Amino acid sequence: MVRRRERVRPTREQTSERILEGAAASFAERGFHGATIDDIAARAGLTRGAFHSSFGSKEDLFLALYDLMSARLRDRLSAALEQVTVASGSLEAALREFSRGQLERDWYLLSTEFNLYAVRQPSVAQRLATHHRALREALISIVEESLARHGRRLTADRDKVSRLLLAIHDGNQVQSLMEPDTLDAGDLTATFAGALMHSVSAENAPATQSRAGTD
Repeated sequence: MVRRRERVRPTREQTSERILEGAAASFAERGFHGATIDDIAARAGLTRGAFHSSFGSKEDLFLALYDLMSARLRDRLSAALEQVTVASGSLEAALREFSRGQLERDWYLLSTEFNLYAVRQPSVAQRLATHHRALREALISIVEESLARHGRRLTADRDKVSRLLLAIHDGNQVQSLMEPDTLDAGDLTATFAGALMHSVSAENAPATQSRAGTD
């Protein structure tokens, strides 16, 4: 007697991963507003019910994708800055390579569309701002760790510095997409992000020796 093989159901994590993959493809082709839950579920090979078991809405799905992209951004920045040494003076080269690796046209279009949507929807804007804040905190912590390795510390407001660094990076991205033959994906970031990091930091004060017993 031949036993029927039992069907193995995907785990919740596997289901979420499949939905995210389907969403990335659907969003890239149709945009945030054009993509439908049914299309996303179909691309993932799942039912609409399976979608709702993992995500409550397309907004939830976008924010999950945002967190994935943020993790990639953090990892790339951390890897780039870890390669920098005072002797080699390679900060500009590291930032240039970091920026080149982040140029993704589909993601830029999707995130821009969602940002505009969030501006019109205050409740969505608040949720997105929370994810933005987490990204800024992660990035500025990486910058502070890099500065500390070279005996430096921030001298300006850390949140404002992180906002400005992201503004340079994002501005470089959009201008490179519009004028790829004129502006390289890493030019502005490499030139000005490094200069900014230097201008808003200072060398740590040398440790003072104890004068105990010398008086």
